[in-house]
Amino acid sequence: MKALLALPLLLLLCTGPCVPQLLGIRGDALERSCLQQPLDCDDIYAQGYQADGVYLIYPSGPSVPVPVFCDMTTEGGKWTVFQKRFNGSVSFFRGWNDYKLGFGRADGEYWLGLQNLHLLTLKQKYELRVDLEDFENNTAFAKYGEFSISPNAVSAEEDGYSLHVAGFEDGGAAARSSPPSTGTRTSSCRTARPSRRAPSGSAAATSPTSTGSTSAAPTSPTPTASTGPSGRASTTPSSAPR
Repeated sequence: MKALLALPLLLLLCTGPCVPQLLGIRGDALERSCLQQPLDCDDIYAQGYQADGVYLIYPSGPSVPVPVFCDMTTEGGKWTVFQKRFNGSVSFFRGWNDYKLGFGRADGEYWLGLQNLHLLTLKQKYELRVDLEDFENNTAFAKYGEFSISPNAVSAEEDGYSLHVAGFEDGGAAARSSPPSTGTRTSSCRTARPSRRAPSGSAAATSPTSTGSTSAAPTSPTPTASTGPSGRASTTPSSAPR
């Protein structure tokens, strides 16, 4: 599932760090190479790119583009997918550094990285969605109105990238005793508007998971939820080896 964030179209001077949406990612995004770099899929949607696909976001700043899949259609769109898993082509049994920095490809199975999620949720409020689908096309999702990763920590890594979520909404996922062993799993987040403050809320420790796909997108001013990597189209908290 996907989400997006809106920002004004401000033209900036084109300097070295100015990087366009790359050819082969989204051809129609090449024209505005010097617009303000988007933080997430909500910003990309606001710039006029409203088709599902891979785009560049800049959670670490204008010189560090990060490819991400944007879900522009699920429940109003603008979802930044931070975890996606659907065919087993990428191993999710990895160590701490991989889960910290991210792995895989945004046009396939991937994990965006805990550090990128931490930076996103420091700069914006988010809600979280985790989607599950099995090979019989049975679907379920879970949603949290508030989502953040170590919002108050001096060092997010030393804090263990702790998960903060609130405002649970069950879309059938809670009825399952365990996630499906086969099928598609996606985790994504969406910004909470109009606020750009760091999210607050009660903390719950989490660590990266080994399956699923995740995306993050801007949400409304209501508290947002955060989770670790998960499955096909929405996000649920889980844990992975350090």
